[in-house]
Amino acid sequence: MAKGGKARQDGLDDVFCTIRRSAISVLLCIGLLWMSPAAEARADGPLTEQANPAFQKGVSFAAWWSGVYRTQGAEVALQALRATGANWIALIVTGHQDGIAATTIDRTHPSTPTDEDLIHAIHLAHRMGLKVMLKPHVDLFNEVPGGPWRGDIGKAFTTETQWAAWFNAYREFINHYAALAQAHGVEQFCIGTELLGTTHRASDWRAVAAGVRAIYKGPIVYAALKEGEEVSITWWDAVDYIGVDGYYPLNPNPGVHPTVEQLEAAWTGPKAILAELSAKYRKPILLTEIGYRSRHGCTVKPWDSWETSQLDMEEQANAYEAAFRQLFNEPWLAGMFWWMWSADPFESGPCDMGYTPAEKPAEDILRRWYGAPPRPVEPTRVPDYVTQLPIYNGALASNWQNWSWGISALEMGAEPLSPEGTLSVALTVQPYGALSLWHSPPHDVSPYYWLEFYVRSANSTSPRLTVFLSDENGAEGLRVPVNDCRHISGGNITAEWKLARLRLSDLNRLGRRITRVSIQEQGGQNASLYLANLRFVAAREPDYQIMLPVIAR
Repeated sequence: MAKGGKARQDGLDDVFCTIRRSAISVLLCIGLLWMSPAAEARADGPLTEQANPAFQKGVSFAAWWSGVYRTQGAEVALQALRATGANWIALIVTGHQDGIAATTIDRTHPSTPTDEDLIHAIHLAHRMGLKVMLKPHVDLFNEVPGGPWRGDIGKAFTTETQWAAWFNAYREFINHYAALAQAHGVEQFCIGTELLGTTHRASDWRAVAAGVRAIYKGPIVYAALKEGEEVSITWWDAVDYIGVDGYYPLNPNPGVHPTVEQLEAAWTGPKAILAELSAKYRKPILLTEIGYRSRHGCTVKPWDSWETSQLDMEEQANAYEAAFRQLFNEPWLAGMFWWMWSADPFESGPCDMGYTPAEKPAEDILRRWYGAPPRPVEPTRVPDYVTQLPIYNGALASNWQNWSWGISALEMGAEPLSPEGTLSVALTVQPYGALSLWHSPPHDVSPYYWLEFYVRSANSTSPRLTVFLSDENGAEGLRVPVNDCRHISGGNITAEWKLARLRLSDLNRLGRRITRVSIQEQGGQNASLYLANLRFVAAREPDYQIMLPVIAR
């Protein structure tokens, strides 16, 4: 039992908490008195300050499409990353090739962030006080579960001509980004990532490293994959850090929910490998990637991004805690970059099953070890329908006009009736079309807390929708997904009415006067659906008294 547990056992066997008005008090009471064993273990676990002031407290920052790094959302996401206490980012840019036998690499496809995107992100990070490692990746177009991936590049080559052509293409690819890094003050550069089908060719990789050093004057690293590539490379002397993407398996049994202590014990073997590598080459280790998805079994095959299982925030958090306890103060470790933090601020949260720690218990672990304050607790609010601004309530409200696009059918004042008994909007939206409603003069929406509306699908499909607001100059705010459990029950749209409720602090972060509300199809599909009771709504604190039994352990 964790510290303080015995006292609670003796003194709180029959305690009731009376909570009035604010649900924050409810959460505090539950958090203090009804804490899970795993949470207690993490909260009371050993924590020491990082002794090396140059330690790279890193997080990978990634976007998978051109233009994303220059959005308002990317800036919001990077601000949230910085709040974790991170002082470095690994900025990801991904080129592609057609298959494992291809000898050309494409960095012009729309899925590759542009140079302008990267420059914007680098300067933005620097303004926030973050240092940058630029980390170019090469992936295959159209990867599928169980199919070839970047680690297989080179395995199909049968002639020296093929090898020479591929390395020529790779040097052009990596030197381009080395020049960009040098021109824009990037503090560190990664010359390759998980290209384990090629790294046995030591002379070629020495040439890659030398070519980069002729252009870029900062420290360089190569990111090797765990359990094989990191120990097989013979040219570690050509780089400044031994980079390892540390997805070591920590749990042999997918049916087990491992404790922090069990996961700590599993680090014994990997730590020995890393310490020996560091000693052999007299170079520090940099964990160029380390991460776990918020899924059950994430510690069995941490590298496997295709595996399916149920949501499990605790296993992800336990894995973070175990890694920090075992690695954070090892003298051979120069830093660690957690995989990953998306440039989309809504790729996060309590229903996300990906690698990101954002808005999950794993973020609490990250903040604690990186020396940041805890996540702020947001006060609970309930709608105050006394203060609302209707947009559509069976018909368009005064001075609202239909400025939609990409709509193949639209009927206002349609059935079925909404849960509030009003007529709905029936519409069929083409891919990326939107119901867009415009108002003049512009509205000051500062008295309101949410935009809300009812939505249902007209068939068995689940449309994907985003919402954004536009100001009087036409500038758009953040695009906020409807299909998110923070915004709609279950995180999806079904054939039953559901209430979607989106915070104006997300939709209108800059507090602008609003002239337009757009609800856009985002899945690239035709979608037939109904909408109703679209309005801005104020919020208030809940006004109630709850008697909660607290069962001490």
